Amino acid sequence: MEQLELFDYRKDYLFEKDNEVAHYYDILKESKDTISYSEHIDPKKKFSICGLDYEEYVDIKKSELKDLDYDKIYNFLVKFDKENRLERIKQLLKFRDIKFEADVFTWCSDY
Repeated sequence: MEQLELFDYRKDYLFEKDNEVAHYYDILKESKDTISYSEHIDPKKKFSICGLDYEEYVDIKKSELKDLDYDKIYNFLVKFDKENRLERIKQLLKFRDIKFEADVFTWCSDY
């Protein structure tokens, strides 16, 4: 898990894998106002789903975090297998009555 510094905000890859079909990666990142966890699939060229990118995410406004912060969320997420992280963060936020936005987003790339 590599932490990158980006304009004084953090970005950690919790999972990253490439195969002949797609590039898969999960990221916890922060911006000025939000902390986001997202899972991505970027298909490679020459496949039937080529150009159809996929992202499932949870966005939390920092003003809603109560006693959570980036480090606590990061430490919570790394305890779980990749397959369970998205559901676990939603459960944590619901349990602590923290508002969040979650959705699945797909789009077509130009290649």
